[in-house]
Amino acid sequence: MKVKVFPFQPHCFAFGGFELQMLNALKASKNVGVIISKIDYWDRSLDFDIVHLWGIGNHNYQIIEWSKKNQKIVVASVLLPYFESISEKLKFYLRFFFSRVFRAHLKYFSQIDRFSVVNNEQKIILNRYYKIPVFKIDVIPNIVENKFFLKPQLSFKKKYNIENFVLCTGNITKRKNQVNLIKACEKLDLFVVLIGNIIEGEEGYTQEFLELISKSRNVLWLKDLSNSSEELIAAYYDCDVFILPSTNETQPISILEAKAVGKQIILLDRKYAHQKYFENAIFAKSNSIEDIANAFSIFYSGSFNKNSKETISDCSEENVGNMFKVFYKSAFSIKN
Repeated sequence: MKVKVFPFQPHCFAFGGFELQMLNALKASKNVGVIISKIDYWDRSLDFDIVHLWGIGNHNYQIIEWSKKNQKIVVASVLLPYFESISEKLKFYLRFFFSRVFRAHLKYFSQIDRFSVVNNEQKIILNRYYKIPVFKIDVIPNIVENKFFLKPQLSFKKKYNIENFVLCTGNITKRKNQVNLIKACEKLDLFVVLIGNIIEGEEGYTQEFLELISKSRNVLWLKDLSNSSEELIAAYYDCDVFILPSTNETQPISILEAKAVGKQIILLDRKYAHQKYFENAIFAKSNSIEDIANAFSIFYSGSFNKNSKETISDCSEENVGNMFKVFYKSAFSIKN
């Protein structure tokens, strides 16, 4: 049983949490004995059994067709939208009935032999709205690298000469709402550490962000820390609380990492925030400055249920690697 992994897009053009998880899953699967590797587009050999697509879109429809013509098993890991309101559900059904492009999208979903999603909420959506049978869906969470379960020797506080601080990691985007986070911290005189890069397509928001931090004495922005670096891990261990005031996520790795080091988390009260791995989170009612500040007040008052690390062990490299091993074996056994 040999597996070839196909990315959603070239990583030189776009690289985020989904792409990072693809690489982590590939490494974890290999470590538990799966014969798995990245696709080489220049190699003409067909000496593999399973095509693993990370994401499904019109640019890889032909890969699905070619794989099927060559008797390959096709599995996919997908991220799906949560429906936050009745209007969002209505838009979905309108696309289903009136969009030829979207119906084609669903047709290719139906040709996939097995899916992985990151939580039970995504499994329900894939079954209910994309009509994929439950028996074809595996729930496999994102990976927290083993480094996060071990406290580093480096002291983030000493390196940057700061005391109490709140932490937020992730690219600087309007969706992740760092501008209002900074303003909420200023309102309460809290120091905030932001770790993340600016990205294309967010120029207006980036300009607002840069102007704000240039005037603020309550912000430390680090944009070039590598994933799972000792300094990043030290920031998690030394912070008071981790916050991600994002309006739209699936299963952010940053929250899992904060949970792994035993930190309390603050999230917006959105559907993605109500999954088992984020239990006992403090919720901000909205992405407004006032509601974010209120969530901080709840944390510093101590009137909340404390964070538990029990479920996060599911997300270790070994556990997730073995889940993917079972995932591939299940797909392979059905076809053989």
